Amino acid sequence: MWCGHRDDSVRGFCQKVHSKDHAVAASTSSVHAGDDLGDRATPLSGTQLSFDAAARSLHVSVSALSQRLTGLERSVGHPVVTRGRPVRVTEPGRAVLKLAREIDWLLTEHERSAGRPTTLTLAVNADSLSTWFAPMLRWFARAEVLIDLRIEDQDRTAQLLERAEVVAAVSTRAEPPTGCRAAPLGRMRYLPACAPELLPPDGLPADGLTEWLADTPTLRFDADDALPDAFAQLQGLSPGRLRAHLVPSNREYLDAVRAGLGWSVLPEAQVADDLVTGRLVRLPTEATVDVALHWHRWRVGSDLLDAMDDEVRRCAARALHGYPG
Repeated sequence: MWCGHRDDSVRGFCQKVHSKDHAVAASTSSVHAGDDLGDRATPLSGTQLSFDAAARSLHVSVSALSQRLTGLERSVGHPVVTRGRPVRVTEPGRAVLKLAREIDWLLTEHERSAGRPTTLTLAVNADSLSTWFAPMLRWFARAEVLIDLRIEDQDRTAQLLERAEVVAAVSTRAEPPTGCRAAPLGRMRYLPACAPELLPPDGLPADGLTEWLADTPTLRFDADDALPDAFAQLQGLSPGRLRAHLVPSNREYLDAVRAGLGWSVLPEAQVADDLVTGRLVRLPTEATVDVALHWHRWRVGSDLLDAMDDEVRRCAARALHGYPG
């Protein structure tokens, strides 16, 4: 298994780890005094952390943490973090961190066989979690595993996999990160809708939609939410002409559309009942925004992860358009 970094010295370090060389003991003990390297390395995996915060998380002094990092860097042959504010993990550091977490996962699998609890760290976008992915929560309960869900835009979840911060993710990227595998899930459909009172009293004709979109605020989940832009472009409207409210909460986002704060494109499954009851109305167009989703996860042998993959595919097949199975 390759760590995903091309530097020869880092590759050599990874090969030493896989051959159970003395470098394993040197590197793991330099991060912490236990065996769960991946878990204990987590405090240094972010991009805006301090040595003080990391030391508190590891229950060691800042001096002890600095000594362990120095020992790790001697083994790797490269700096693994930048000593500044904020502290950042370097590229060689990310390669070692990813490997450490993969080793930690293997240890976790062993502990699970001994009856100890297992935690799955996953990255899922908010719209998936509130719709087609929601039945997975029951599966996690039946599997008796703990979950650590990272809510992130589907365009950015793969970055968490690249940094080994999660073991699996829902992503829009077809190609998986190095060391991972990917499977297509299907397309999540978004429908353009708004509260009925937002439309003109005499109705909105289809040929007036483009002008209405430019004059009426839309909603975005955050500044990177490009779904309204995608719909606007389908109507021949430049995204730069849109005015938008930012509502970074999935439930409150839907409530804001219901309240007439603006129009938006919403998950089909999420608004189906509202469209039937008239609480929301669809804009006068047959156009939809379809987002192709993929399931990425570490390429490691694991009965638990294989079972999770199967259940994710079943959930996708029931709810997404164009499931490839």
